[in-house]
Amino acid sequence: HRSVQSQIERINGLLHELWTVSEKPKLDFSDRVRLADVIAAEQRKLQESFAAKKLIVELNVPDSLPELCVDKPRFSRLFELLFKDEIASLPPGSRVVVSARMVEGTAPEKAQVEIRFSDNGPGLPAEALRLIFDPFVARTESPAEFGINLMACYFIVHHHGGTIHASGDPSRGTTFKIRLPVKPSQAAALSDTEFLHKAVLNDELWRRLAVTEPPPPV
Repeated sequence: HRSVQSQIERINGLLHELWTVSEKPKLDFSDRVRLADVIAAEQRKLQESFAAKKLIVELNVPDSLPELCVDKPRFSRLFELLFKDEIASLPPGSRVVVSARMVEGTAPEKAQVEIRFSDNGPGLPAEALRLIFDPFVARTESPAEFGINLMACYFIVHHHGGTIHASGDPSRGTTFKIRLPVKPSQAAALSDTEFLHKAVLNDELWRRLAVTEPPPPV
């Protein structure tokens, strides 16, 4: 019962943050950042946690990538949450590889960068991958490890006009593939309210708020 109540409180906190973002009169992508610097900074912040679990992190993010126009606090938070998800879900001694490249075949004004978070963990079956961004589904044996952080990642990427997908199978780990525009347009993120209704405020998620037992891990 405490797990469910705790998750409700975490969801309420996230909802408050999401609504605050969606009610901004103007989206602000005025921060220019180097992707390699942002990812490396978030990895350093969590170095003790990686070391405690003996996780190896390999960063293959070229310095030659163009600067990205972002909302820096939330952009940095994206990689913090992805790293924390890896720490929570991977067994000791696993490896995480973060790579990035430019997406080929796009016009200069629509240039995109692709970022991949790949691990060699136990991976997830297809049904679990389908539910991976569901804030009420546990990824590990610990009932406290739900997908709320990944749902926040989903929103941050959406906020920047990008996409995030998870792939993999039990034999080769899990990969998160993120595509982000180098210069997000305001129009790309104007559907925040619609997104919230689909991803956060849908009937299925709120139906789960009423359950009396925590959901089983997947």
